[in-house]
Amino acid sequence: MIGFFDSWKWWLLVMQEFQSYFPNIPMIIEMDIENCPYGNKDTSEIRSLTKAWVDRLFARWASVVILACNTASVHALRWLQQEIYPDKHILGVMIPGAEKIIEMGYKRIWVLATEATVRIRAYKERVHFLDDSIYIEEVWAPELVPLIESWIYSQELLHTHLSSYIASFSPDIEALILGCTHFPYIKSDIIHIWNSTHNTPTPVIIDPGKESAKKFQQWITRHSIVLK
Repeated sequence: MIGFFDSWKWWLLVMQEFQSYFPNIPMIIEMDIENCPYGNKDTSEIRSLTKAWVDRLFARWASVVILACNTASVHALRWLQQEIYPDKHILGVMIPGAEKIIEMGYKRIWVLATEATVRIRAYKERVHFLDDSIYIEEVWAPELVPLIESWIYSQELLHTHLSSYIASFSPDIEALILGCTHFPYIKSDIIHIWNSTHNTPTPVIIDPGKESAKKFQQWITRHSIVLK
């Protein structure tokens, strides 16, 4: 059984991606409604909160836990894997997203993420570990998560913030990494604003959650895991 943890209220986007690829594997999810968003928290608090929810998932008999939250992935994954649960399987969404950049051969990338993710340059460091010739711009977007969380958000206000972020990136960027679980929900808004304000092609948009689901079968095979 696969267990998912995310740090927001409603959407199950990452789990839904996995369900589309693995419809016969049972899945469960825990979401931190009280403490979201995680993007404005420090590493110590993110780790403490994430561990508590991972503990719950393993207590519910999850064989593998997926940290669907990008912020939790970049701040807590290695710590959980190496120091807390070295004998269990815990995966995150950040690495598959970064690896997609390498696979596609992109050289000019931007990352839109939370403050906590951008603060430690998680995507930049992972991509440069694989290929340090790739140019990466990172911008944190603190206003977007509360707007998306509110569900009935102001389209005008959302577009005002998005336009500001998009304007801060170079126009010749090839791909955009959606470095927060919330951001696939506004993918169409990003494309609309880019096309309305730029004469250059729309960047390829990379969703780490989707890439994680695609790569999960390879991981199962590599580790000889049987999920049921």
